[in-house]
Amino acid sequence: MSKIEIINRALLKLGEPPVSSLNDAAYGRVYDIVYQDVKDLLLSSYPWRFAVEIKGLAKCEEKFGDKFMYRLPTDCLLLLKVFGADNEVFDDVRVATIQNYEVANNCVVTGVAGGIRAEYVKIIDDDAMFPRLFREAVAAKVAAELAMRLKHSLNLKQAMENEFFTLIRQAELNNEILKDVELVPENSWVLVREVW
Repeated sequence: MSKIEIINRALLKLGEPPVSSLNDAAYGRVYDIVYQDVKDLLLSSYPWRFAVEIKGLAKCEEKFGDKFMYRLPTDCLLLLKVFGADNEVFDDVRVATIQNYEVANNCVVTGVAGGIRAEYVKIIDDDAMFPRLFREAVAAKVAAELAMRLKHSLNLKQAMENEFFTLIRQAELNNEILKDVELVPENSWVLVREVW
């Protein structure tokens, strides 16, 4: 489904006629801005599985004080987690994440010298990649954003917001949105017992 089709879904929800081109529509520029903002907001607010990527990061020549810098990918919309380069993966879950890092100058700054990998939400430019629930959530949120401008109706805006949150809950139930779960290291119970 293309951007114009998703915008038309939003317009349909508002009882507005569809548009064939954003250039020809009276509010075409507004539709385009709202759509892009909503799409990026949804991608960065909820880690949708189709938009999450894990990549090894390139180490930069320069250092940040005594720490190492690793360049974030150009398609990174939101950094989710950072892992050591040698961490294993079990069913899409990392054993251990690096907690002591910061982001500066579009780089991950950490004391880890041996390389890192990042889990991040990537920018998606190809709207055809969107799964059905994501498209419907974008359409509902766009409709909510346009409800006051086109229909001057707070009730319609609230109805579209409710539809949006229903679609988000359905996506979470369908496991289309990642949960923040990590495996506990195998020897963690031993460590707890030794602390007591």
